[in-house]
Amino acid sequence: KTVVSTQSTVSSGINAELSAIEHVHVVATIDHINAPLLWDDQKSKLFNWMWFDCTTFDSYSDETSIETSLMVKQTGAIALSSMTHVLRSLTPNARGIFKLLATFQQESGPDFQGITFQDFYMKCREKFLVNSDATLRTQLTEFKDHMLIKTRNVDGSDVLYIPVEHKILQQFLESEF
Repeated sequence: KTVVSTQSTVSSGINAELSAIEHVHVVATIDHINAPLLWDDQKSKLFNWMWFDCTTFDSYSDETSIETSLMVKQTGAIALSSMTHVLRSLTPNARGIFKLLATFQQESGPDFQGITFQDFYMKCREKFLVNSDATLRTQLTEFKDHMLIKTRNVDGSDVLYIPVEHKILQQFLESEF
């Protein structure tokens, strides 16, 4: 089982070429209103998609209420294990960025609301973890994809935070750093 994103033109083209090979089959799902428009005619022919509309007409909150996100829905040992597993697969700089956010959140106490991107960017620059805001945004996107961090609006500003309890974050920092 391999999960592949077909968002970039290069990966989409490569995946289309691979799927055109005899005895290679691609099974995919998509939740996008303009799904048929995501590929040009040439790529669509190579993929040779079979379309099945499985619309449930449930509200989005109903559809997502059954997600089994370990970081959002679980706490305790499962959340700690999940963070540890993902962290160990990251580059040293990525681990440093996450550690910086985790440490800042932990030191701020259980009432921590979050840190703005700009403030966090400056902290990362001071520690030589990133050289541009684009680099940090890329890393934060990866963290969001792995559900390690979230954003929320506080007093009109979007802030970053790690969505685990204060004590779990403390255990994580003690065990990993």
